[in-house]
Amino acid sequence: MTPMIQIIFASMSGRNQAIAMHLQSDLAAYAQTVVTEVSQADAYDLPNADAVILVSYTYHDGDLPDEVQDFYEDLKDVDLDRTKFAVCGSSSKQHRHFGRAVDYLTIQLNSSNGEQVADSVKIDQDPDDADWQRVDQLAQRVLKSFE
Repeated sequence: MTPMIQIIFASMSGRNQAIAMHLQSDLAAYAQTVVTEVSQADAYDLPNADAVILVSYTYHDGDLPDEVQDFYEDLKDVDLDRTKFAVCGSSSKQHRHFGRAVDYLTIQLNSSNGEQVADSVKIDQDPDDADWQRVDQLAQRVLKSFE
């Protein structure tokens, strides 16, 4: 059976969209992937996926982006029923709370009964080669969780 992986992203500068597309490229040969911008995503549909990867930037000094707020609030009412998940995102180390949106989303997905299958990945602004390797590792851990 080919797993279905939902990749949901929030991107202001294009960095996180590029990460989402990179993940899709990594996973496409092994899974059915759907990439969705967060304002078009429905948190209540997440339990229908075999796995979910959220990719988000952190706004200002540690806030969830505005376009993630409704999705995040809806997650509080969703039982993921052990849906596998991973979270990553680009932020800036100049912020006092670097990558906090990744932390908020990870905590909420765990609270919503999801199964975290990879450590969260935080990237400082534009991904470098080492960051892309960590994103690739995240994708591989998601795939390995289906074995």
